Amino acid sequence: MTAVDPIYAQWLMADALWQVSADATLNTRWGASAQTTERVTTIATEADAAAEAARQIAFLGGNGEWAGYLGRIIALTIDRLGYDAGLAVFVIGAQDNRASGTSTITVIRRL
Repeated sequence: MTAVDPIYAQWLMADALWQVSADATLNTRWGASAQTTERVTTIATEADAAAEAARQIAFLGGNGEWAGYLGRIIALTIDRLGYDAGLAVFVIGAQDNRASGTSTITVIRRL
């Protein structure tokens, strides 16, 4: 019986094929604390996977409405939770939903 190369065998048994993409500008800005995403999809080709990775990097890296505020202190004013007069908060997460026209931000604030 012919032995199978261990790396090839590992690839055959994998749940998915992987495309790893990064943006040099974002790596410089955020380093090890940069947001990472992982998606398992039905994308079949490496070129299509690279295109999807570039789309995610562009959106999550600064093209969303709130992404530019990540890591910054902003004055947040909403009509609930004691934010009526505006409070200084530190933005630690931002998720824009273009389909619904809404954004979800995660903040921390001084108690």
